[in-house]
Amino acid sequence: MNDKLLIFLLMPVLISISCKKAIERKKEQIVIAAVTNGRWLVTQFNNNGTDITTNFAGYEFQFYEAGTVDAFWSVNKNTGTWSGDIGALTITAHFESANDTLQQLNEVWKITDSDVDYVRATGANGTKLLYLKKK
Repeated sequence: MNDKLLIFLLMPVLISISCKKAIERKKEQIVIAAVTNGRWLVTQFNNNGTDITTNFAGYEFQFYEAGTVDAFWSVNKNTGTWSGDIGALTITAHFESANDTLQQLNEVWKITDSDVDYVRATGANGTKLLYLKKK
């Protein structure tokens, strides 16, 4: 009898946990769809108060669900990795064997503002500022 009562009492808790996980997965799916649908441009990049946005002129970024990101510039393509953490509101980018410009993106970026067509983030303890806009 006690086992049935315990199961009966725990059932709402288990259902609640299951629902929370489903909601988190749905949020993650929505964010991933927004990030991976279309190419992105760097519209502003400041490093230690210096505007270096022009270094990213001509670059387009395509994010993929598998955790890779391609940086296209003219006929060149560099592939890196990315991951997001919805709970922490961060996105991590890494271009291992890329030029100095792309390596400046190697960072854990704290998202400060976003919508389906733009992202504003800070990195390096707030000394870097990045704005991405969907093309």
